[in-house]
Amino acid sequence: MERTKPVTQVLIKHKEVQNVQEFATMLEKIAQKLKEEGKFTFVQGTEQVEVCPGAQVKVDYEYTVKGDRHKFEIEFRWYPGTEIPTTMTIE
Repeated sequence: MERTKPVTQVLIKHKEVQNVQEFATMLEKIAQKLKEEGKFTFVQGTEQVEVCPGAQVKVDYEYTVKGDRHKFEIEFRWYPGTEIPTTMTIE
């Protein structure tokens, strides 16, 4: 039996140069939207891409240095319908 891998869809790919304050403002806005609404939307012209993570996300942080170039990445991923597992308590 042969399994078919799902096709990766790139819904948004954008690169730009920002100063540190602009970048921090973008991160703050994403964080605020996630806290308040559980989602955020990228808007580019007339195109909108909504990002609506599940209740639980897996987060990767990576900081690398190669010569004079520094790179810091934040990646989070989830599966729709994934709920926060209940914890066990003793009463």
